[in-house]
Amino acid sequence: MTAIKHAGGVLSLPTPLARLYGLALETGMRVTDGCPQLWDARDEENFSDAAAIVSFPDTICLNPGLDDDDLRADVLAMALSVAAMMVCDESAALPGDVVAPGGFVVITPDRVREPDHPAGRFATMVAQRCGRDTASAAFDCYLPVFSGEPGLLGPTAGLPVSRRPAW
Repeated sequence: MTAIKHAGGVLSLPTPLARLYGLALETGMRVTDGCPQLWDARDEENFSDAAAIVSFPDTICLNPGLDDDDLRADVLAMALSVAAMMVCDESAALPGDVVAPGGFVVITPDRVREPDHPAGRFATMVAQRCGRDTASAAFDCYLPVFSGEPGLLGPTAGLPVSRRPAW
């Protein structure tokens, strides 16, 4: 994907959401709306309770049901922050990193009013710098726990079966 260059840089784009999308493009992140099946509440193996999914190292999948631009901007800011701080190997983690051994972090729509984790504080700072008037762009996150083992083929292999807090 080629980023469309804007003469004044990403901060001169017209809306906070556009600026955050521009920031994602400038930093090499791929941002997409997830396929409807991924978010379908009628399907037991879904992420219907998620606002976004971050996949290591460079993919953000937003819930297409986020129809409010302000909420979408804040969730994108949180996803960018998580992606920037995500590591898969705990031995390589620094204080404040988001350790996700499976390479996935799910961001819920539950806003954290006063973030204490660095990812939430950074998300808020990025959103504000991009023009969002918000006290917090931080959201709860969790690591999905998948059934099966890598390479195992079967009816439940690789499906999310539970969650654990991301920090």
